[in-house]
Amino acid sequence: MRTRRGLLATTLLAVCGLTAGCFTGAASQGPQRLHVALPFPPAQAMSPWSNDGLLLTKLGIAESLVGLDRSGRPEPQLAESWTRQSDTEWNFHLRTGVRFHNGTPFTAQAAADALNRSAQASPVPRAIKGLNIVAKAGGELDLTVTTAKPDPIVPQRLSSPNLVVLAPEAYTATGANPRNAGTGPFVLQELKGEESATLGAYPEHWAGAPLLSGVDVRFIPDGQTRTAALRAGEVDVATTLPVSTAENLQHIEVPLPRVVSLSLNTTKGTFTDPALRDIARSAVDQNALATGVYESHADAARGLFGPATPWAKAPAALPVTDRAGNGEWVVLATISDRPELPEVASVIAEAWRSKGFQVEQVVKQYSQLEADVLAGRFDAVIMSRSYALDSGDLAGYLESDFSCAGDNNLSKLCSADVDAAIAKAVAATDVPTREQATLDAQGEVLATFAAVPLVHERAFIGHASTVREISDDPYERRLVTRSTTRG
Repeated sequence: MRTRRGLLATTLLAVCGLTAGCFTGAASQGPQRLHVALPFPPAQAMSPWSNDGLLLTKLGIAESLVGLDRSGRPEPQLAESWTRQSDTEWNFHLRTGVRFHNGTPFTAQAAADALNRSAQASPVPRAIKGLNIVAKAGGELDLTVTTAKPDPIVPQRLSSPNLVVLAPEAYTATGANPRNAGTGPFVLQELKGEESATLGAYPEHWAGAPLLSGVDVRFIPDGQTRTAALRAGEVDVATTLPVSTAENLQHIEVPLPRVVSLSLNTTKGTFTDPALRDIARSAVDQNALATGVYESHADAARGLFGPATPWAKAPAALPVTDRAGNGEWVVLATISDRPELPEVASVIAEAWRSKGFQVEQVVKQYSQLEADVLAGRFDAVIMSRSYALDSGDLAGYLESDFSCAGDNNLSKLCSADVDAAIAKAVAATDVPTREQATLDAQGEVLATFAAVPLVHERAFIGHASTVREISDDPYERRLVTRSTTRG
């Protein structure tokens, strides 16, 4: 049997063939260009309104009006300040001296047009779905944002990577093209499908010129291949590395507001029965997953929210049932893009078989699996989810993932009790009340056995010894910044 280390050695020898072309000697191309390997290829040509939006902020191409600090609170970015004028109206004062990469000045009118186009996109970005946001310029640098209903976290919502502001010329009748159209420290110069991207420095960035002359990005879905590329010196930075292959690599590791969870389909198939969901839940050993599959580079989950969210104390443990299934058939799906998930699925499949279930496993890249997952075509799905990705607001995450109307509701859960608890959290305006209501709603979700938290991941970013100032942003919105260097 070939070991993981043996497989890695084989992968290292074959890395150029598997990545559809390698950087020909990263060190020979000059010290100021950074070579990066990322796991998730841009499935929609880096449209800001898709999951590709995260790439725009991660690579420093585009920026939103508002940022998030490490605690999840809003901080200035393209907007310098904001005030709430009424329950449904906010005023934002924008930063002076900002220009888009094509030389167009950044104005309130440009920001308003970008937000209004986002609000009319199909689908509407999750961070603002249902708010019917309308943005209007009130002057050169003053922007008014109104919502159809009161919302206390509009600034946090506007931090979403799906709401970056691009130059007016980037928008068409059918979409948005970020090439040469952002405001970040790096310019998207070329995108070769799902294979690679080339970025140049933008010396006129409002915070100062970046220290790198550019960034070359390779999209490599296979985790072992990313590790091998880093060891071979083909790339300087590689993200989402398999912990099993990263021995002796220099790396950044930080707890993330991210949960790997098991979603059990509540609308069709085996797990429409809550008793069978309870059996499936009870068979899971979170500690074994954290220490075994993740080799202690992840934290066993006690709830949906992990150590990256210190105020979210763990819920009381649910009782474990000793019952077993009766040969029920289960199709368990997960993605290969995150390297530990297939092994997590195998461990859970074996645990379920020991409890009397018959289990079929499906493993594909996310781009191949997404439509079937969102349509609820599997009995169970294992996914990794940033619960602070869209707005940094945990109540909003619960609404998106577990309410009857949620657009990322993988378990297809629809419960009046859960919806009422989530609605209470979403409506809360002061921070302590909102946090407690969010924890109460989490308890209602877990009591349905529709979602089983497994582990909380940590960022595992490998880098060459010469690389400095790679971002350790817990929200995974930033990676390469204007301060990043490669000596």
